[in-house]
Amino acid sequence: IIQPLIVLPYLTRVLGPEKFGLIAFALSFMEYFNVIIDYGFNLTATRAISVNYENKQEVNRIFSNVFYTKGLLLGISFFIMILVISIFAKFRMNQELYYFSATMVLGHALFPIWYFQGIEKMKYISIMNLIAKLIFTVCIFVFVKTKDDFMLVPLLNGLGYVSVGIISLIIIFHRYKISLFLPAFREIINTLKEGLAVFISNLAPNLYNNSSTFLLGFFTNNV
Repeated sequence: IIQPLIVLPYLTRVLGPEKFGLIAFALSFMEYFNVIIDYGFNLTATRAISVNYENKQEVNRIFSNVFYTKGLLLGISFFIMILVISIFAKFRMNQELYYFSATMVLGHALFPIWYFQGIEKMKYISIMNLIAKLIFTVCIFVFVKTKDDFMLVPLLNGLGYVSVGIISLIIIFHRYKISLFLPAFREIINTLKEGLAVFISNLAPNLYNNSSTFLLGFFTNNV
């Protein structure tokens, strides 16, 4: 709650409405890919981990399937992102900004919130989110001093979440002794099929909530 009250007034003053609006547009663009990568795993994978918590082998299988499925979705998302940036002039003009913003999508993919929910260790989610926000907040005040530093904002934000994702995976592998292995491709397909209904049911509200900012930025201007 406190972090936006500190960061947003600072960024709007330092960057101005045009650059701040451009960043908001880039982040709204990235939210579409976050929806793809989530794919409903926060419900389906959480339930699967919770039901099979005592079966270590099954938990390893579920974790590996979801992890590599999210990796596949991440690769597809980056391909679509590069394609859109290459085709549309509006994106090409500030393509570095969108690539920097993509670090948030990477961090989102790395952070296995569904695993911590499944084992009912919600404290890790709160701690990791707090760490990411602290890293971002401190770096913003240290590195963002003028309008020319606007590209650092999504990069610093993304690197905070990437760091959190890596730390959370280290905790999972070392503390909870999860073994990661490459699943067969049919296992990935089955994982996608299992989560498809939840993905579709979550798609419309997620797109609706994000699209106002994106459409304003796309059809009007950054301000």
